[in-house]
Amino acid sequence: MGESFIPESVRTLLEGAEPVDLVVGVLTFNDKTTAPGVARAMAEGCAWSFPKRRTLVVNCDAGSHDETPQCIAQSLGPDARVWTIPLPVLGASFNLLSESGVPVRETAVRILAAIADKLEAAVCMVVDGNLKSVDSTWPQRLADPILDKGADCVLPWFQRNRYEGTLTNTLLAPLTQALYGKRIPYHLGGAYAFSGRLIRSTLLAQPWETEIKQYGIDGWVTTLAVAEPLQICRASLGPRLHQAKPMGELSLIVAQAVGCIFHLMERYQERWESVTGSLAVPTVGIPVRLGAEAGAINCERMVNGFRQGLRDLLPVWQLILPEETFQQVLELGVEESDRFHFPSGLWVQVIYDFALAYHDRLLHREHLLKALTPLYLGYTASLVIGTREYGVERVEQDFARLNELFESMKPYLIQRWRWHDE
Repeated sequence: MGESFIPESVRTLLEGAEPVDLVVGVLTFNDKTTAPGVARAMAEGCAWSFPKRRTLVVNCDAGSHDETPQCIAQSLGPDARVWTIPLPVLGASFNLLSESGVPVRETAVRILAAIADKLEAAVCMVVDGNLKSVDSTWPQRLADPILDKGADCVLPWFQRNRYEGTLTNTLLAPLTQALYGKRIPYHLGGAYAFSGRLIRSTLLAQPWETEIKQYGIDGWVTTLAVAEPLQICRASLGPRLHQAKPMGELSLIVAQAVGCIFHLMERYQERWESVTGSLAVPTVGIPVRLGAEAGAINCERMVNGFRQGLRDLLPVWQLILPEETFQQVLELGVEESDRFHFPSGLWVQVIYDFALAYHDRLLHREHLLKALTPLYLGYTASLVIGTREYGVERVEQDFARLNELFESMKPYLIQRWRWHDE
């Protein structure tokens, strides 16, 4: 396979470099306040958990202006084995989905995979440099399943507050679970680990220049992990505390995240059509339940966003949704804001109808995906309104029921997907 994507500076570093066992990639962009601590915790964790393993820390930096790479090197000390890789970001846009805020994130992961392959590493770990919650237990939780148990991919399981990550919990995770039959935390960045075997056999051969650049590496990796015949597990890494960065417009985030799943449904059609039910994947570490959300959630604003969609996108929704579903959505427009209720069964129906419309190319795919945003706002508002008087456990129960609905209604998707293919 071609290696033109590897920068000349990396080629120079690789010449004559000694093999390593563990590659730790730290992705940064103006993360001076957090990244040195991330790199130090990961390096110390590798030394404590795997004292006989050779470790290389690789800082992939997207042109920081605050001396992040220099601070990382200083933090690790003169004896540490650390490489700094400047990412080629000229003319590149931000990956809107990842909370890391690192441009050309997919390029960084690809370079790290290539370094791990060239240096014959058993494990490649990738960690966001803007995290505040990394500690020295992370390397053991991420790498040990690969080194000692033969796993191919370790995904993070972050404990979130009650309404944190609603796009993940109401759409990305339950849809992925229903399609591929594995209960995993849908991955939007933070940390993960790949085996050298996975890198060589699968990861490096992916369409990096086209589809991954369009849909983002994190969603791609998640679907790859559940759709390919791989051994995966999830690592409980505690809360995901990070230095917040601009994430872009919500409609673009929804379009990228959902578009990745819809796009890969076509690649893995034969895989997901035959899956029924779901199974939990092995977990490393003990989860810690968090409390309620920080700050108030403006449900009225979300309901108004849904109503704006009714005004602006009615012809588009009418194209996408069957008549009965469309009428039910239409009737939601008369609900009072403080009693707004978007039934979960209707939400699942909407998602499956959007997937079918995407598959059938009923209209421009980007326009279709963006048209989902007001519906997502409506369902999220309904969820918050219906559970705000309850604690975390009740919200988790509602998410569990939603997952079951996605699974039980899957025959609707399969039947119509096949019919549309005939």
